[in-house]
Amino acid sequence: MLRKEYRLQKKYQFNYVYRVGRTVSGKLLVLYYCPSKNRNVKIGISVSHKVGGAVVRNKIKRRIREAVSKHLNNLKVNFNVVLLAKNATAESDYGSLANEIENLLSKAQLFKDKQ
Repeated sequence: MLRKEYRLQKKYQFNYVYRVGRTVSGKLLVLYYCPSKNRNVKIGISVSHKVGGAVVRNKIKRRIREAVSKHLNNLKVNFNVVLLAKNATAESDYGSLANEIENLLSKAQLFKDKQ
């Protein structure tokens, strides 16, 4: 579970990231990101009704939360990130989803530089 300080919760926060942010797309997910004034990275997860029923959507959100939480310490601060699930996410397994998230975060250059 993502702690409260790492979550985007309000609709206006999501809309700001969609409107101002940049986009990186993969086969399973679309990653929107933009700089912010927050001290931590803030992450939001969006899964449409088109992806599946409530059970499927919640399963996808749990998997995304788990995969992202492993990278929280390595992410740059002062960013808002929204992960939007595509329809193909419903049929994917956790391993491919975790790899996709890692690839999208590295494409967006959101990992801290190794020193």
